[in-house]
Amino acid sequence: MLLSCQSKPGTNQIKSDVSAKLTYPFTLKYSVNWQPGDERNALIVLNCLKKYIAGDVKGAAENFADTVEFIGDQFYFKGKKDSLVTILTQTRNDMASVSKTFDSWLTTYYHDQKDTWVTLWYVEKWTDKKGKTDSLYYTDDVKLKNGKIMVYDEKIRRYPPAVRSK
Repeated sequence: MLLSCQSKPGTNQIKSDVSAKLTYPFTLKYSVNWQPGDERNALIVLNCLKKYIAGDVKGAAENFADTVEFIGDQFYFKGKKDSLVTILTQTRNDMASVSKTFDSWLTTYYHDQKDTWVTLWYVEKWTDKKGKTDSLYYTDDVKLKNGKIMVYDEKIRRYPPAVRSK
């Protein structure tokens, strides 16, 4: 019985070859030539969110860099981690409960920038201390360097109001 090994081009190689032949109508900040990233970075981000859900904002920020950028809906912060923790603690303390249901996440590495990004897709539901419940759909992009969260960029989609019957 004869066995032979043939090396097949990886999907990244195919993507690179195709991308090199295309002329895009826009200039990108990052190339489209990415590769799968280290999933330990996704674990860092997911553990951060799990601690936030539990109300442990200080624990959630354990893996934030000393200086961090946080971008949210009508919110922008760039500064020291401790200052962000103070802001996030106030926000979390306004909620009685929080939950997140994940559709998926993807870890990517951009070798041209030496950046790792984790993108998350999920629904967050919460109940405030007055008993009002609401939810949003999130797509978060989180940039990590050396196991530390440098940028947390969350984007939201609001659900249309429920139709009430008369």
